Amino acid sequence: MFFRFLPFLFIIFSCQKEVKKPSYISFDIKNDSINVILKNPILGKTFLKIIDNTTKYEKILDFQKPDTLAVLKFHVSKTDTISIIKNHTFGLYYGPSNLTSYDTLYNYNLPFLKGKRYKVLQGQNTNFTHKGNFSKYAIDFKMDIGQTVCAIRDGLVIRVKENSDKGGKSEKYLNDANFILISHSDGTYSQYVHLKKDGVIVSEGDFVKKGQPIGYAGNTGMSTEPHLHFGVYKPTKTGFFSIPFILNSIPTSRYKKGKYANNY
Repeated sequence: MFFRFLPFLFIIFSCQKEVKKPSYISFDIKNDSINVILKNPILGKTFLKIIDNTTKYEKILDFQKPDTLAVLKFHVSKTDTISIIKNHTFGLYYGPSNLTSYDTLYNYNLPFLKGKRYKVLQGQNTNFTHKGNFSKYAIDFKMDIGQTVCAIRDGLVIRVKENSDKGGKSEKYLNDANFILISHSDGTYSQYVHLKKDGVIVSEGDFVKKGQPIGYAGNTGMSTEPHLHFGVYKPTKTGFFSIPFILNSIPTSRYKKGKYANNY
């Protein structure tokens, strides 16, 4: 009942241990200059963090939408492309780099249809898998494969994955979970995980409304049984942090294992 979703798993790469170019970085060599080009394909707000591994200087660039531009420039007599990758760490993150506040009183909707009720499989801050900065405030609802998952808040669909049919208790399945990631107007994000194969009914770039069906529950990824794992996150300069929230007018700390949530 756990999914270690890291947006950076797909778009972040540390260049300190091996010489390999991140997929979103390319080079443009003209005359005496080497330009380092960012090709940012991500919808919504993002930021690029560049660390000079020699001086430890950190540079952060914020973006409002997908973009392509030069982020570093070097003279060809001073370096080469291999050295640039070796001597710099590039990280492309979801969200704004400087989020200082968000709506802590927003009343999120339950992630399923009206008239339904589901049992809590795992609540927040547990010793099983809901612990640490990323998963501390997540909640799991027991849902059978194919049952409808709904958006808990209005937002923009940033990323979806639905091509996996793999799942099991082993950590080797961590990256096999199907999911939906949605950004919200206050800078936060919500995530819905373990969806069935081909179980996403929205597309990247869609704007969804609170309570709108967005997918179908499943058992993909690292999962002990069919269920929905979901949570709300704030972006930070080191990645997503799980945050507590209000769900159907109830603080999520009160959603305990074995209790039912009613969407009536």
